[in-house]
Amino acid sequence: MSPYRRPDGVTFYVDLRWQGYPRVKMSTGTGLKGRAIAIERTLYALRDAGRRDILELLAAGRLRLGDVHDAYCRSPNDLEQLRARVESPAVGVLVDDWLTYLRSPAGISPHTKRRYAPQSIRRYAASWEGFFTVLPQGREARLSDLTRGFVLDYLRTRQRAVSGKRHRRKAINIPPTPATLNRDLAALGAFMSWLRDMKGLPIERLRLPRQREPVGRQRWLSSEELRAFEQHCPTDWWPLFAVLFYTGARVGEAQGLRGADVLLHSKRITIHEGDRRVKSAQGVRDLPISASLERALGSHLALVHPGPSELVFPGDAQVYWKVRRVWHEVLRAAGIAPATIHDARHTFGVHAAQAGVPIVRLQKLMGHATPVMTMRYMKHSPEAYIDQDGAAISAHMDGAVDQEAVARATAARGGIRSA
Repeated sequence: MSPYRRPDGVTFYVDLRWQGYPRVKMSTGTGLKGRAIAIERTLYALRDAGRRDILELLAAGRLRLGDVHDAYCRSPNDLEQLRARVESPAVGVLVDDWLTYLRSPAGISPHTKRRYAPQSIRRYAASWEGFFTVLPQGREARLSDLTRGFVLDYLRTRQRAVSGKRHRRKAINIPPTPATLNRDLAALGAFMSWLRDMKGLPIERLRLPRQREPVGRQRWLSSEELRAFEQHCPTDWWPLFAVLFYTGARVGEAQGLRGADVLLHSKRITIHEGDRRVKSAQGVRDLPISASLERALGSHLALVHPGPSELVFPGDAQVYWKVRRVWHEVLRAAGIAPATIHDARHTFGVHAAQAGVPIVRLQKLMGHATPVMTMRYMKHSPEAYIDQDGAAISAHMDGAVDQEAVARATAARGGIRSA
């Protein structure tokens, strides 16, 4: 049957039936008879080529005749792309499967070789909620919609977004920081890697345009601020904050400490993989207990008396938002400029550098994966050592150090003979 037009219609229709093929009865989407005839010829060509897959998608209403005809006339590759776009699964379902995988025992990070932290999973989920607001079909968008063009549209949309936050009773526009956008892009990249590596889907990971981030802030407390903090800190909260200040441990690491991890007699705290996972293999380490920290922990352990497998800081200390609330209350009471809990770690790093701790040992104490991360504290190393360093280098170049070494070796040999 040639293309026909309904009595009260404007566009032409086709109605084709072949044995073993689905019936194709639908509008051509055009009122031009010449184009309608060309579309019908395309359908016959697809039948002769055995493209049952395309005809089934047409019969199911998942493809439009005009789109199929145009793609067929341009190139067979365009027809394949059209089919792949339609058959691509919904992104929302795949993202749900991915997040479920991350929460399961099988969810292992390819970088750290460890389970994903709950905070990381929540951050991934939040990033995808933002992607769904930009995708034209939201959660029903197809995998083929995740293109570089979409990524660029997302970045432009987010950078124009209004945060909705208020400051001093006036609305202000606060676009997301480059670090926030990079975290979103990381969530997209991790999802696509999972589709390729775990689901076996033949997709190529996009080249994501990373945003240039400014040099990170580094707030740390001076010795005067540290004393003021201790004076205004509630007695039952000071031991936790003292661990953060005097060891440089992350708050999650301190919250995960068990009784067997804190050895006052050995003056050691052991950080290992437990309820609160370390960020990398280098995070597994021993930390020293200074005299100030020993006083704080001694009274706390006598009061809590945790068993070997029991938490050193139980109760409210396990709830991050409560820890943060107390932290800021102490800062306000002590008149200390704003700082974050993580700045307690910066405080340890800066004071260690100012005390002359070598970068290699400081890297171990901080649990940094690379010395590059530790180098930011070296700018705080004391200038008082410049003259000493210069003198030591000059003595070595002049051979004075070698003479001293010979003298020490000779004295040592003499001591051995006399013994």
